[in-house]
Amino acid sequence: MAPPTPGGAAPSARPAVFLHVGAAKSGTTFLQHVLWHNRHRLRERGVLYPGTDFASHVRAAFDLRRTFFPGASDPRIPGAWRALVDEARDFAGNVIISQELFAPARPAYVRQALADLDFADVHVVFTVRDLGRQIPAHWQEDVKNRFTSSFEEFVTALRRRDWRTFESARLFWGLQDPVAVLGRWGAGLPPERVHVVTLPRPGAPHDLLWRRFCAATGLVPDDYDLSRTFANQSLGLAETQFLLRINHALGERVGWHQYNEDVKLFLAQQVLAARTSATRIELPAEHVPWATERSIETVEALRAAGYDVVGDLYELMPLPPSGPAVGRAPAPPPDEPRWPEMADAGIDAIAALLERVRQREERAGSQPGARTPVGDRLDMLRQDSADLLDTTDRLAHDAAPLVRRAVQSASDRYPAARRLRGAYRRIQNRAERSDAETRTR
Repeated sequence: MAPPTPGGAAPSARPAVFLHVGAAKSGTTFLQHVLWHNRHRLRERGVLYPGTDFASHVRAAFDLRRTFFPGASDPRIPGAWRALVDEARDFAGNVIISQELFAPARPAYVRQALADLDFADVHVVFTVRDLGRQIPAHWQEDVKNRFTSSFEEFVTALRRRDWRTFESARLFWGLQDPVAVLGRWGAGLPPERVHVVTLPRPGAPHDLLWRRFCAATGLVPDDYDLSRTFANQSLGLAETQFLLRINHALGERVGWHQYNEDVKLFLAQQVLAARTSATRIELPAEHVPWATERSIETVEALRAAGYDVVGDLYELMPLPPSGPAVGRAPAPPPDEPRWPEMADAGIDAIAALLERVRQREERAGSQPGARTPVGDRLDMLRQDSADLLDTTDRLAHDAAPLVRRAVQSASDRYPAARRLRGAYRRIQNRAERSDAETRTR
């Protein structure tokens, strides 16, 4: 299958690899679920979405960047990028790789990625949303990842000239700044192979982002099933405030893996994000002029770079804040505690966690031997250990004559083996003396 030629790129006989590198909170989860659940249809049409499971691209991004969450590790990460590259190389067609964690890669890692993919024409795709929506969305995502910064602290760090000295600001701009990200990932590519996909405004058709993504990657949008999609739903204001206080209370007492499983994936993304009465977080009016100025600079830089734009760069301008001028009640300040709503969120959270504990106890109780008293299980374990030790001793005793005969044969032939045999005897004698002393104590 010949690679598509989005953006007017010249046709090529080589396959194409589309690297969708971000941005976070720009519809990436939605797009990745569409791609994963349609991977068989994609393959039938000559396009590969590689990986053994849904998280394969996440692990590949961590592997390429040689990083992971602080204080945690995952044994499946080393080699994950190479596995994805090898699968892409072996496929006789186009490939799509999608993960927003590729965005912050340093220039050296970007060069490595492009060199590893030199068997194909690499295209870089970046989906981007206006700062007015992106800043609140990213703040609550940070809170879901155990950050404890207030909204005002978060925005203040973004606006500072020395923003690189603040971890939250480094993470935000490393993931979200299309000019900087594409400056790294698109540095060695023709501009027509760098695709900027703008997110539609609120109220646009549900499938419009997918159609724009297809225009960038050469897919036919109606060939694929969008019924099994999943969006990374943002938390409401009270839910985020509640989770922020949980983070303060937990501190570092909970390891990353437990926090990720129980707090982020379950409590935040399943329980709190599902609350239908949530109040949307908005960028306060006092920050909108700055965000607009920054957006104008971004649009001008993207236009000057000559990238292929799918959508409208005007969509990167922040919308006016809620208030009488736009016919909506002013949005509540993000840092003003919403105590009644937080209490409601807390009740839902406690109920869900208690139900989770009940289900886990029920599963544990259904396991074989679960009804056996702990003391009896310990006695059985001791007996099993004694039986295993007795079997091991007998095997070692039966094998010893064979070892001795082999050592004798080798020492008769080779002087070096005789010296090794002597060393072996000295070690064995010391071990036997140590065993005897232990038995007499």
